[in-house]
Amino acid sequence: MEIRNIAGMSTQELMACISEKKNEMEQKLKNGETEPTFSIGARSYTVKEWDKLIDKVDRNLDAVRKEQEQRREAQEKEALEEKASDQKEFLSILENSSVRRNIFMEKLNGTYKPAFPYEHLAKNGVISYHGVEFVCDAQKNAICLGDMSDKKNVLTIPLEGGGSLMVNRDSLGALANAITMFSPEDMNRIMRAIADDNKAQEAQQEIEEDTNSIGHDASEKVLRELTMER
Repeated sequence: MEIRNIAGMSTQELMACISEKKNEMEQKLKNGETEPTFSIGARSYTVKEWDKLIDKVDRNLDAVRKEQEQRREAQEKEALEEKASDQKEFLSILENSSVRRNIFMEKLNGTYKPAFPYEHLAKNGVISYHGVEFVCDAQKNAICLGDMSDKKNVLTIPLEGGGSLMVNRDSLGALANAITMFSPEDMNRIMRAIADDNKAQEAQQEIEEDTNSIGHDASEKVLRELTMER
């Protein structure tokens, strides 16, 4: 019905028109010919339209959750595979090197011979390279740099040809000056071990800082409570 027609109606005619439309809508509802609507924002929906929209949203959410789950599983699998690969590589180093020599049995059968990495560079049990001195330890099949008394501050790095490099964290600067003494494979092992150790040290420091922060906050809370009680 056009607006100009409504404007020309009397009050009685307008009420009759509204009543007629109301009855018409009620009849359609009874016959299932139409559905009630409701507004969401600027749009109106029937119940069926709304149910359809919700179903679509649910499907999209399920798809997103499934994709996120698959991505998480893939990341976990990749991390496990990387860890397994690192462990396999380390075990391979041990098995293929003289790190696992049975020195006791070698001494018994007379085949024991002191050995350590880069033995050809040693003189009187010391390797001197660019002013940096590595002490050779045949019992541990290792070359050592820095103070070995504090084991917690010593990195032990397996080397490609067997044996290991033992270096005090405080002597990493000196190690950098002598890094060209090592083979490319050993240089890679050393740099990776130092990088991994740095990450571990940073993580440990963060844990300690968080622990100290928690303790500090707890102390402040207790102090405030005691002050309030007074």
